[in-house]
Amino acid sequence: MTRTVRRGAAIFTTAGLVLAGLVLLSAPAQAANLGALTIAPNSGNLQSVITVSTPAPCDQGTNIKVTVAGTGVQTATENIVGNSSIAGYPQNLAGGFDVLFSDTLAGWGTTQSPALTSFSGRYDFSVVCKNNFGSTTYGTFTGSIFFTSGSTWTSAKPATTTTLTATPPSSSYQGENVHLEAAVTPLGVAGTVQFKDGAVDLGSVSPSPTGVASLDTTALTVGPHTLTAVFTPADALSFGESTSNSVSYEILTPAAPSVVTAATASGTYKVGYTLTCSATFQGASSTLYAWRNNGVPIAGQVARTFYLAGGYYNRPISCVATGRNTYGDTPSISANHLIALGTKPALRRAPVISGIVKVGKTISTSKGLWSLAGLTYSYQWKRNGVAISGTTAKKISYKVVAKDKGKYLTCTVTVRKAGYASNAATTAKKKAA
Repeated sequence: MTRTVRRGAAIFTTAGLVLAGLVLLSAPAQAANLGALTIAPNSGNLQSVITVSTPAPCDQGTNIKVTVAGTGVQTATENIVGNSSIAGYPQNLAGGFDVLFSDTLAGWGTTQSPALTSFSGRYDFSVVCKNNFGSTTYGTFTGSIFFTSGSTWTSAKPATTTTLTATPPSSSYQGENVHLEAAVTPLGVAGTVQFKDGAVDLGSVSPSPTGVASLDTTALTVGPHTLTAVFTPADALSFGESTSNSVSYEILTPAAPSVVTAATASGTYKVGYTLTCSATFQGASSTLYAWRNNGVPIAGQVARTFYLAGGYYNRPISCVATGRNTYGDTPSISANHLIALGTKPALRRAPVISGIVKVGKTISTSKGLWSLAGLTYSYQWKRNGVAISGTTAKKISYKVVAKDKGKYLTCTVTVRKAGYASNAATTAKKKAA
């Protein structure tokens, strides 16, 4: 009895091992990536007929299917080539086989729900090795296409470009801020920009929606530097990495500012106009201004702009711009400019004689209306266009005398202002009775 039980147990155990072995032997193999597909043509549109070529035969299985993965693809309808025998596909020179898609992307897109009529981004093709029956899959071959619009694609992974600039350009003093900007295209590609000083990482920044990543640093040491920026896309399968142009940069030993562009006093060199002092310095934390009259500082005139009042007519005016930092001041003096007369006042409304123009009566003239304020006025009454002698004819009012009877009287009003050209206007003539 005991032997029977033991033999039964042994048989059972052996059968169990055999069954277990059979179970283990039938367990699905881990699908391996067998290589990259070659896609033909290398660019196309939704109507293109696509062929994918494997670089080797399947590792196992008698059949294949081809699936698509990407935006808008539904799992239940991912097959663009259904389960079919490998024997039905021609062998290629690489030892693999060529699979001609049975449908265009436009036709296959209608099988999706909702229908896929416009594509975007990367779409992955997988040639899956399998058997005729069952869900077990073996190795796969993979390849991708990239849509450059809703209907056109390329099999080449889109490149990115990165352009680096530094401000201030070319050099700055130790401890000063250097502003680095990297512009990444195409816009909207997610990722990070690593700014580098030679092989040393300065910092990693993500580009803004406008494609620009920026970094400020004061850590650069005295001496020459080679600055670059390396963009690494978040989706390395869809976009390529790019390294920027190299920017040669020099960090200088701290010193007083140096003049980059000498001071100039720009504007119209006439009374009534405003001049502007301009200069640029390297290493300046601030810029101070002063104005000079014939080389002598003008008290209180320390703004960047200077109004030319009448008193500066025929005077040589210059400006001084001074760059300042913690290490000292550096002045730059502009050339002298001789100031010309200001533009004469413009007549807005002519003077007019008022009163009864008759012997023995006193008449007057208005001053007229002029473009400048602060004018002084002088008058000259005239008889038939000839100036009347005497002081009585040089006032705003005039008493008509016997000599004027039957003659035409006018008055010329002359206006003046210090530093400006003068102007004059004459009234309309009136006949004396």
